[in-house]
Amino acid sequence: MRIVNVKAIVAAVIFSGLFLFPRISSADSSTRIHAFTDRHQSVSFNDLTFSSGYVWGELKGDEDLEIIPFSVRVGLDINDFAGIHGDSSLQLGIEPFVNTIIAPDRGIEAGINIGLRYMTPVADGVSVFGEISSGPTYFGIDTVEQGDAGFNFLSQFGAGLQVDVTRRMAFNAAYRFRHLSNAGFTQPNDGINTNAIIAGLSFSY
Repeated sequence: MRIVNVKAIVAAVIFSGLFLFPRISSADSSTRIHAFTDRHQSVSFNDLTFSSGYVWGELKGDEDLEIIPFSVRVGLDINDFAGIHGDSSLQLGIEPFVNTIIAPDRGIEAGINIGLRYMTPVADGVSVFGEISSGPTYFGIDTVEQGDAGFNFLSQFGAGLQVDVTRRMAFNAAYRFRHLSNAGFTQPNDGINTNAIIAGLSFSY
Protein backbone atom coordinates (compact mmCIF):
# COMPACT_ATOMS: atom_id res chain seq x y z
CA MET A 1 0.00 0.00 0.00
CA ARG A 2 2.87 2.35 0.82
CA ILE A 3 4.36 1.91 -2.65
CA VAL A 4 1.03 2.52 -4.35
CA ASN A 5 0.50 5.74 -2.40
CA VAL A 6 3.95 7.06 -3.24
CA LYS A 7 3.51 6.31 -6.95
CA ALA A 8 0.18 8.16 -6.85
CA ILE A 9 1.89 11.18 -5.26
CA VAL A 10 4.64 11.20 -7.88
CA ALA A 11 2.16 10.81 -10.73
CA ALA A 12 -0.03 13.65 -9.45
CA VAL A 13 2.88 16.06 -9.10
CA ILE A 14 4.38 15.18 -12.49
CA PHE A 15 0.97 15.60 -14.16
CA SER A 16 0.55 19.00 -12.52
CA GLY A 17 3.98 20.10 -13.74
CA LEU A 18 3.38 18.92 -17.29
CA PHE A 19 0.02 20.65 -17.35
CA LEU A 20 1.17 23.94 -15.84
CA PHE A 21 4.62 24.59 -17.33
CA PRO A 22 3.50 24.75 -20.99
CA ARG A 23 1.11 27.51 -19.94
CA ILE A 24 4.01 29.47 -18.44
CA SER A 25 6.48 28.95 -21.26
CA SER A 26 3.97 29.80 -24.00
CA ALA A 27 3.42 33.33 -22.69
CA ASP A 28 4.73 36.11 -24.95
CA SER A 29 7.40 38.53 -23.77
CA SER A 30 4.94 41.24 -22.69
CA THR A 31 3.12 38.74 -20.51
CA ARG A 32 6.36 37.72 -18.79
CA ILE A 33 7.38 41.31 -18.14
CA HIS A 34 4.12 42.08 -16.33
CA ALA A 35 3.66 38.70 -14.65
CA PHE A 36 4.77 40.05 -11.28
CA THR A 37 2.07 42.71 -11.05
CA ASP A 38 -0.74 41.82 -13.42
CA ARG A 39 -3.25 39.79 -11.40
CA HIS A 40 -5.01 38.69 -14.59
CA GLN A 41 -2.09 36.49 -15.61
CA SER A 42 -2.65 32.75 -15.22
CA VAL A 43 0.62 32.20 -13.34
CA SER A 44 2.73 34.77 -11.48
CA PHE A 45 5.65 34.75 -9.04
CA ASN A 46 4.47 35.82 -5.60
CA ASP A 47 6.79 34.64 -2.83
CA LEU A 48 10.24 33.40 -1.89
CA THR A 49 10.76 31.25 1.22
CA PHE A 50 13.95 30.28 3.07
CA SER A 51 13.53 27.31 5.41
CA SER A 52 15.41 24.97 7.71
CA GLY A 53 14.52 22.54 10.48
CA TYR A 54 15.07 18.95 11.58
CA VAL A 55 14.40 15.59 9.91
CA TRP A 56 14.40 12.28 11.75
CA GLY A 57 13.65 8.63 11.10
CA GLU A 58 14.81 5.09 11.79
CA LEU A 59 16.80 2.84 9.49
CA LYS A 60 17.08 -0.93 9.58
CA GLY A 61 19.34 -2.11 12.36
CA ASP A 62 17.81 0.48 14.73
CA GLU A 63 20.07 3.21 13.36
CA ASP A 64 18.74 6.75 13.67
CA LEU A 65 18.66 8.92 10.54
CA GLU A 66 19.03 12.64 11.26
CA ILE A 67 19.13 15.44 8.70
CA ILE A 68 19.37 19.24 8.89
CA PRO A 69 17.45 20.61 5.89
CA PHE A 70 17.87 23.89 4.03
CA SER A 71 15.69 24.93 1.11
CA VAL A 72 14.70 27.92 -1.00
CA ARG A 73 11.12 27.73 -2.25
CA VAL A 74 9.81 29.80 -5.18
CA GLY A 75 6.03 30.20 -4.99
CA LEU A 76 3.94 30.79 -8.12
CA ASP A 77 0.36 32.01 -7.75
CA ILE A 78 -1.91 29.81 -9.91
CA ASN A 79 -5.30 30.95 -8.59
CA ASP A 80 -6.46 32.31 -11.95
CA PHE A 81 -5.20 29.25 -13.77
CA ALA A 82 -7.04 26.95 -11.35
CA GLY A 83 -10.18 29.11 -11.24
CA ILE A 84 -9.83 29.86 -7.52
CA HIS A 85 -11.35 33.09 -6.23
CA GLY A 86 -11.67 34.56 -2.76
CA ASP A 87 -9.28 34.50 0.20
CA SER A 88 -7.85 31.01 -0.35
CA SER A 89 -4.89 30.48 -2.67
CA LEU A 90 -3.17 27.73 -4.63
CA GLN A 91 0.58 27.82 -5.28
CA LEU A 92 2.89 25.88 -7.54
CA GLY A 93 6.11 25.52 -5.55
CA ILE A 94 9.61 24.94 -6.92
CA GLU A 95 11.91 24.02 -4.03
CA PRO A 96 15.63 23.26 -4.50
CA PHE A 97 17.33 22.00 -1.34
CA VAL A 98 20.71 21.02 0.06
CA ASN A 99 20.38 19.07 3.31
CA THR A 100 23.11 17.89 5.67
CA ILE A 101 22.89 14.27 6.85
CA ILE A 102 24.38 14.09 10.37
CA ALA A 103 23.54 10.49 11.40
CA PRO A 104 24.20 7.62 11.10
CA ASP A 105 26.94 8.92 8.77
CA ARG A 106 27.82 12.33 7.40
CA GLY A 107 26.62 13.16 3.91
CA ILE A 108 24.53 15.38 1.65
CA GLU A 109 20.93 15.08 0.46
CA ALA A 110 20.29 17.43 -2.46
CA GLY A 111 17.64 17.84 -5.12
CA ILE A 112 14.56 19.75 -6.20
CA ASN A 113 10.89 19.22 -5.40
CA ILE A 114 7.92 20.52 -7.37
CA GLY A 115 4.45 20.53 -5.88
CA LEU A 116 1.27 22.29 -4.82
CA ARG A 117 0.35 24.24 -1.67
CA TYR A 118 -3.23 25.21 -0.81
CA MET A 119 -3.57 27.98 1.77
CA THR A 120 -6.61 29.45 3.49
CA PRO A 121 -6.87 32.18 6.18
CA VAL A 122 -8.22 31.28 9.64
CA ALA A 123 -7.74 34.64 11.38
CA ASP A 124 -6.39 38.10 10.65
CA GLY A 125 -2.82 37.56 9.43
CA VAL A 126 -2.90 33.80 10.11
CA SER A 127 -3.32 31.07 7.47
CA VAL A 128 -3.10 27.28 7.40
CA PHE A 129 -1.92 25.24 4.43
CA GLY A 130 -1.58 21.74 3.08
CA GLU A 131 1.11 20.76 0.58
CA ILE A 132 2.40 17.91 -1.55
CA SER A 133 5.55 17.66 -3.66
CA SER A 134 8.01 15.27 -5.28
CA GLY A 135 11.24 15.36 -7.24
CA PRO A 136 14.69 13.89 -7.96
CA THR A 137 17.15 13.63 -5.08
CA TYR A 138 20.74 12.62 -4.49
CA PHE A 139 21.02 10.73 -1.18
CA GLY A 140 24.62 10.76 -0.06
CA ILE A 141 25.04 7.82 2.33
CA ASP A 142 24.86 4.03 1.98
CA THR A 143 21.90 2.31 3.65
CA VAL A 144 20.44 -1.18 3.87
CA GLU A 145 17.16 0.16 2.45
CA GLN A 146 18.57 1.91 -0.65
CA GLY A 147 22.03 0.42 -1.06
CA ASP A 148 24.83 2.69 -2.24
CA ALA A 149 24.54 6.47 -2.18
CA GLY A 150 22.99 7.84 -5.35
CA PHE A 151 19.88 8.85 -7.26
CA ASN A 152 16.43 8.63 -5.63
CA PHE A 153 13.07 10.40 -5.55
CA LEU A 154 11.84 12.34 -2.52
CA SER A 155 8.07 12.67 -2.07
CA GLN A 156 6.59 14.82 0.71
CA PHE A 157 3.21 15.87 2.04
CA GLY A 158 2.31 17.89 5.08
CA ALA A 159 0.51 20.81 6.69
CA GLY A 160 1.53 24.04 8.32
CA LEU A 161 0.80 27.51 9.60
CA GLN A 162 1.77 30.92 8.23
CA VAL A 163 1.73 34.10 10.35
CA ASP A 164 2.22 37.57 8.87
CA VAL A 165 5.09 39.52 10.45
CA THR A 166 4.89 42.56 8.18
CA ARG A 167 2.96 43.34 5.01
CA ARG A 168 5.56 41.52 2.89
CA MET A 169 7.11 39.04 5.32
CA ALA A 170 5.63 36.02 7.09
CA PHE A 171 6.81 33.26 9.43
CA ASN A 172 5.81 29.73 8.53
CA ALA A 173 6.16 26.34 10.20
CA ALA A 174 5.11 22.93 8.94
CA TYR A 175 5.23 19.19 9.51
CA ARG A 176 6.16 17.03 6.51
CA PHE A 177 6.07 13.27 6.03
CA ARG A 178 8.86 12.26 3.63
CA HIS A 179 9.33 9.09 1.57
CA LEU A 180 12.61 8.38 -0.21
CA SER A 181 12.84 5.67 -2.87
CA ASN A 182 14.25 5.10 -6.35
CA ALA A 183 10.89 4.07 -7.90
CA GLY A 184 12.23 0.57 -8.55
CA PHE A 185 15.01 1.61 -10.94
CA THR A 186 17.57 -0.34 -8.91
CA GLN A 187 17.65 -2.77 -6.01
CA PRO A 188 17.44 -2.66 -3.08
CA ASN A 189 14.50 -0.26 -2.88
CA ASP A 190 12.83 -0.72 0.50
CA GLY A 191 12.27 3.02 0.90
CA ILE A 192 13.07 5.33 3.80
CA ASN A 193 10.30 7.16 5.68
CA THR A 194 11.15 10.21 7.75
CA ASN A 195 9.42 13.06 9.60
CA ALA A 196 10.33 16.71 9.28
CA ILE A 197 9.64 19.92 11.17
CA ILE A 198 10.34 22.90 8.92
CA ALA A 199 10.30 26.62 9.73
CA GLY A 200 11.24 29.68 7.74
CA LEU A 201 10.52 33.17 6.45
CA SER A 202 8.50 34.00 3.36
CA PHE A 203 8.88 37.23 1.41
CA SER A 204 5.92 38.17 -0.78
CA TYR A 205 6.09 40.16 -4.04
